[in-house]
Amino acid sequence: MKTIALILALLIHVTSASVVEEGVGIVYGSNHAFSFKAPKGWMLDNESGVNQGVHAVFYEKGGSWDKSKVVAYARAADRGAVKTAADQVAKTIADFRKNGNVKYDGKKVKGVKTESGKEGEIYHFSGDKWGNFEAVAYFVEDKTINFVVLNSPDEKLFKDSLPAFEELAKSYLFVGDKLDIQKAPEEKKPAASKKPDAESK
Repeated sequence: MKTIALILALLIHVTSASVVEEGVGIVYGSNHAFSFKAPKGWMLDNESGVNQGVHAVFYEKGGSWDKSKVVAYARAADRGAVKTAADQVAKTIADFRKNGNVKYDGKKVKGVKTESGKEGEIYHFSGDKWGNFEAVAYFVEDKTINFVVLNSPDEKLFKDSLPAFEELAKSYLFVGDKLDIQKAPEEKKPAASKKPDAESK
């Protein structure tokens, strides 16, 4: 527990800035903590997606969460009735179709192994009413299914971005699921300076 709390505190401290080139974004809650590292030429942004409930988003350098035609983001889903990546995929497809996306579908494309040795699964999705193409890498842990999504309305840009997405997926690092969530102590700074208050969680 102490080790997990320390690692989490260090990661939060490292990622306190809101936009970082090739930065590490951590997603955490009461039953999960994991991170992804932005691939070469990409940015980590842990501020722009917060209002949408997304605390770690990624896009190419020079872009933005709102305007880039290719973006990625990380999230977690509780393991309740959903036990496997295939279960999560089936639930996602059912939810989309229930909301009017009758042609929405997904299929498993390949497996992926992270730098830390964790094995995951990559699925591709298309057919929503907005014309999006998506790739999702799922990593199943004891309490959650953690995943990162690549999204683009442009099929060519989507395909061109798949190598960067796989690099992003391979950077997945699971920290733990029994967390004593603590913020790292703030550095003492002159009164005139202000520390950014953006964290991925």
